[in-house]
Amino acid sequence: MQLHLLAAAAATVLVAVPATAFEVDFDFSNVRPCAGGSLRITPSPEFRLSGVPDGTAVLDFRLHDLTADIQHGGKALDYQGEPAIAADTFKYIGPCPIRGTHTYEWTVRALDSAGGELGVTTAQGEFTATRP
Repeated sequence: MQLHLLAAAAATVLVAVPATAFEVDFDFSNVRPCAGGSLRITPSPEFRLSGVPDGTAVLDFRLHDLTADIQHGGKALDYQGEPAIAADTFKYIGPCPIRGTHTYEWTVRALDSAGGELGVTTAQGEFTATRP
């Protein structure tokens, strides 16, 4: 009887362990400096991924300037389990505030082969214009 209770408790603990959170990390180190306010096509940064949901076939990357409330576009990419997306994999409208420093947010959506959403994560970074 005690063995059955122990097995049931172990099974409950295994079920209660949460899955690894879907996360993305990046930096703007490959983005060239800008004079402020000029919207230009820029190579994507490297994205480091963890906890990508099982069944993910596509990762959809979108950049938003939170300070100026401007969408900068992005790209949907086929995903095959890699832990990182290399820099310059796609082009988008790069960060370039008119003045000062802006906060930018990448949103990454994990989609299954039918386009159903499996998970969403975000990461923020700052970018500063070269003129004060």
